[in-house]
Amino acid sequence: MRSIGRQHLRHDLIDFALSEPACGFTFNEHLTVGPITLTHGTSCPVEGKYLAAAQVTVGIHEGKAFEMSWRGAESDRVQSITVSHGQTHVADARLPLWVRYSASPSFFALALDEAFVTEISQKAFDQADDFAIRTSIGGQDPVIARLGTLGRRELSEGAPGRRLYLEGLAVMLAVHLLRSYGSPERSPIPHRGGLAPRQMRRVLDYIDAQLAGELGLIELAAIAGLSPHHFLEAFKISAGKSPHRFVTERRVQRALDLLRDDNRSIAEIAHAAGFSSQSHLTANFRRVTGLTPGRFRRSLG
Repeated sequence: MRSIGRQHLRHDLIDFALSEPACGFTFNEHLTVGPITLTHGTSCPVEGKYLAAAQVTVGIHEGKAFEMSWRGAESDRVQSITVSHGQTHVADARLPLWVRYSASPSFFALALDEAFVTEISQKAFDQADDFAIRTSIGGQDPVIARLGTLGRRELSEGAPGRRLYLEGLAVMLAVHLLRSYGSPERSPIPHRGGLAPRQMRRVLDYIDAQLAGELGLIELAAIAGLSPHHFLEAFKISAGKSPHRFVTERRVQRALDLLRDDNRSIAEIAHAAGFSSQSHLTANFRRVTGLTPGRFRRSLG
């Protein structure tokens, strides 16, 4: 088990996986899928105390600019900054940070289970579990901004393949944090080549068998016997597309076959193919085939 300096400091712990956190935080929208939690929230003013998160956490400020003072767990120097819309905060799990601000800022947060980040560090970077994520307050990180945009969209809209999509997002975020904020600095082990034919067949058979249900990146990686990070890279090489896109197109093909040979309604076929609704089927069916399901069925005569 890795250790993080000065955990003995008295602090309030924020658990982003809980829908009703303490410490003066309120979550307006909240979603936990596998190792990742997404939430929109607000914080009450903090007069000056140590806070820590139960997860490795990225926060993106969404409201008006506000003044904030902070001090790291290993420092006696208080820093004062103006936090503007879109700026990012990165914090390791269970690492206390002293903060003070009089505003009630709003934020979007992506929180990763510590055990998941440890697994990525061990399997994708060939590192022991002695890593640490460097604290960053009020930064500008275009990668985090992009991943935040994808996370917000998934939180507010949702779509078929949510679990697969968000577990992929979790892998990308963990790798980015370990690359850019990890201590010691590290680079992922290069993964050359795609899945072996036997691995690919096992994965494809599993996808086809579970197509109407929920599929996750972590379970597909386990079927192939790889870490989520290496599976994501290897699958893209073998299939020419991400697992999420591949599964979505496989579901469209299943719906196409059912529309051709099955008399059930389009809504029933949507669910049988693994889509959450008829509208989700229609959007993806049109993207892949250029037709709506209804128009395709009518074209059959």
